[in-house]
Amino acid sequence: ERAIKQHVFLLFVLLMVFALCGCTEEGFDYPARTMPAGILKDRVALESGESLFMDKCASCHGKSGEGRSDRTAFFEPPAPDFTDAHYQRMDPAYLYWRIEVGKSIEPFRTQGSVMPAWGMHLTEQQLWQIVAYLQVRAH
Repeated sequence: ERAIKQHVFLLFVLLMVFALCGCTEEGFDYPARTMPAGILKDRVALESGESLFMDKCASCHGKSGEGRSDRTAFFEPPAPDFTDAHYQRMDPAYLYWRIEVGKSIEPFRTQGSVMPAWGMHLTEQQLWQIVAYLQVRAH
């Protein structure tokens, strides 16, 4: 009986390890991507990212990225506050993915997200420029 308990415990531990290995940012599976080398120090890319953010994102996320604007009073869930420390540590691949897919997938659609899927309107380079801008300005 003791051997059975040990095996059950070992099986439980292994299952927990596998479950934790599958966890990703925000608990969602998203494609692994690598931010272009040097983009966080590329002045032109960061300026482009800022310009894109102001043009495409600021009307909902606020000019400083704090998640407040004239529109956000009606958002549920609320727009994220990119000045929060949580976003400073966020995986760039997750940010890219969320900007790319917006509300087009679950669970964001049923949660009431109003985030557009920018992947159909912006190039890969432009998406990375926005991500780089968010990451640099957050520090």
